[in-house]
Amino acid sequence: MEKLIERGLLFDYYGGLLSEKNKRIYEACAVDDMSLAEIADEMGISRQAVSETLKRIDMKLQGYERELRLIQRTDSIEKYIGEIREAISEDDIDRTRIEDILSRIDEAL
Repeated sequence: MEKLIERGLLFDYYGGLLSEKNKRIYEACAVDDMSLAEIADEMGISRQAVSETLKRIDMKLQGYERELRLIQRTDSIEKYIGEIREAISEDDIDRTRIEDILSRIDEAL
């Protein structure tokens, strides 16, 4: 299940960078949760070709994330926003703490 979630995230962020054929294959796997055999039948290629294509696309999308870190940055920013919400919900707002969190958001960007 974790692999499916990772693939879905990678597809959401970087799927637009794929060729149309690779996008259809990866979407069938990552979004539609189709088996290799189902994808092969739909695309008119072998299961082996689907498997090798998925491995190449996985490596390409993971490389994009290593270089661009869009998913990592989004996760960090969401975490910091949660910290800000927590800080401002307290009766005694600690402005220094909020400024520190905002500084970390700037670094993440």
